[in-house]
Amino acid sequence: MNASQGSKYGALSTGSLGEAAFERIAPGTRHYTLLNTNEPPEGSEMPFIQSVISEADARLACLDGEISKLQEALKRLEEERASVLSYQTRHTAILSPLRRLPPEILAQIFLWTLPSPRRRMGSGYIRRGA
Repeated sequence: MNASQGSKYGALSTGSLGEAAFERIAPGTRHYTLLNTNEPPEGSEMPFIQSVISEADARLACLDGEISKLQEALKRLEEERASVLSYQTRHTAILSPLRRLPPEILAQIFLWTLPSPRRRMGSGYIRRGA
């Protein structure tokens, strides 16, 4: 692409598509007109449009590669985080106040959860008399 094409079409004056080139196409340029109307390109404009598409394809491939690498890194970090969280949780359990209760007290607590003989008789039977 030569300098006259860059100014005529309103984009890509540097010859490569940076992030800004995808966002801004100067109003009043032929490129802007083609994008915003149903007007077909002239034969001489086809190579320019094809080069824009090729550069966009290349940038998309580059972005897809970067995204893939970042997704892999994120997956590794999430796996490591889960491992560290499990490690932390297991060690936090060591400090549980329940572990410091004497076994005798725990036994009494659990004995109180069992139904007593008096409660068993009263709950399932009908009583007669006053």
